[in-house]
Amino acid sequence: MDRSKAEQPRGNRTRTYIAAGLVVLAAVLIVVWLVSGDDGDSSDGDSSAASDSGAPAIVSSDALEEAADDSEAPIYWAGERQGTELELSRPDPDRAYVRYLADGTKAGDPRPDFLTVGTYVAADPVAELRRQGKEPNGVLGTAPGGATVYFDRSEPLSVYVAFPGEDVQVEVFDPNFNQALRLVNSGQIVPAD
Repeated sequence: MDRSKAEQPRGNRTRTYIAAGLVVLAAVLIVVWLVSGDDGDSSDGDSSAASDSGAPAIVSSDALEEAADDSEAPIYWAGERQGTELELSRPDPDRAYVRYLADGTKAGDPRPDFLTVGTYVAADPVAELRRQGKEPNGVLGTAPGGATVYFDRSEPLSVYVAFPGEDVQVEVFDPNFNQALRLVNSGQIVPAD
């Protein structure tokens, strides 16, 4: 008897078992996906996805304010902006990010193309910004509300703000640095409450 012909049915059975196993695995994954209700698009306006898991989620302004009320530290933002959706992410209790995504952009989009307001818990953030302002290329200023403002002239990517009596530092990034600076200087960076 030819040995290769004798082994052929066993090889076919192995492939059949592997194929059946893959079908079962795919079915299990689909069931888990359906039961969890996670379609990968966190645009339901619920801030719990962002606050509980840290994952970015599209939220309404009301949901952002609710998340800020539930947070021990304030969450800063630039108010509502026409033609954008709010994305909130909270990787840990000491950091929160509000991004202004172009309408239709999915939460978690990795592109650095969007206005972003980051809030970071910090010890004596006003003193820290003043210290950084004394470094070469450091620029210090003030903004409404008695805020201390800092940015690095050699690499002006973000504007940093600290308000008296608040233990948070706020970072404002915009692809157009001058726009970030205008937002800070005009007093539009405020707590979401």
